[in-house]
Amino acid sequence: MSSYKKMILLSAAAMILLGSSCVSHRDLISLNGEDFYFSPKDSMPDSMAQVVPTPAFQPYKVRTNDQLVIQVNSFEGSTGDFINQNQGNQNGFNRLQYDPSTVYFNSYSVSDSGFIKLPILEEIPVVGLTTTEIQTLLDEELKPYLRLAATNVKLGNRRVTLMGEVQRPGVQYLYNEKNTLLEAISLAGDFTPFSDRRKVKVIRQTDTGVKSVYLNLNRSDFLATPFYYVQPNDVIYVQPLKAKSFDVSSRSVGVVISGVSLAAVIVSIIVRR
Repeated sequence: MSSYKKMILLSAAAMILLGSSCVSHRDLISLNGEDFYFSPKDSMPDSMAQVVPTPAFQPYKVRTNDQLVIQVNSFEGSTGDFINQNQGNQNGFNRLQYDPSTVYFNSYSVSDSGFIKLPILEEIPVVGLTTTEIQTLLDEELKPYLRLAATNVKLGNRRVTLMGEVQRPGVQYLYNEKNTLLEAISLAGDFTPFSDRRKVKVIRQTDTGVKSVYLNLNRSDFLATPFYYVQPNDVIYVQPLKAKSFDVSSRSVGVVISGVSLAAVIVSIIVRR
């Protein structure tokens, strides 16, 4: 077989591998299920719009080993100063910048028995309570010791871990009480071109153990599941498409083909001489 024919065959093989590694446009779109489509000039009647009822948001209840950042304010001067101080702490938490390490060293860790230990109050049971409920509890417990006590309680470890086919995998800290799965993925820079939106795995700690589910983000019905809202310490794994393995292998094969082609050219030149 001549060198020219070999090069033709090698080029054809490279084109086949390149085609098998391509990702379809549909696979790059989230929520690409069958919805109603209207042109911009058309108006969509309310009766035709697809409405997916989202589940009621369940506030996070504190568990053991959680980290609580607690600010305690009390009446020391005029009423106006106290109100302004309390409002300032709620908005800026004393204007401190809380990075993960600062939160760790300035928070109260919930013990394995479900308590936090504060000065004066000693041990306070907090497991199974929301941060709002803990705040109300502390306000009542501090009344005998402080005038007009007002506490501010935040969850310091409100974070999720994103892995797999996202642009910036890693730990993302959340600063809202209510966060959705799509918002968490957006914080990681969105999906990569090789992400399989049909297989997004969410691992969640519950009172009865660890729960693991696969969600199909190509279908809007995932919006009605309890996993539409993320919970602190969730792990989100986006599985790669099969095309990614073809893409990696095609790169290796491409290097081999280039080497073989170069060798064929050199041999052809030598033979002609």
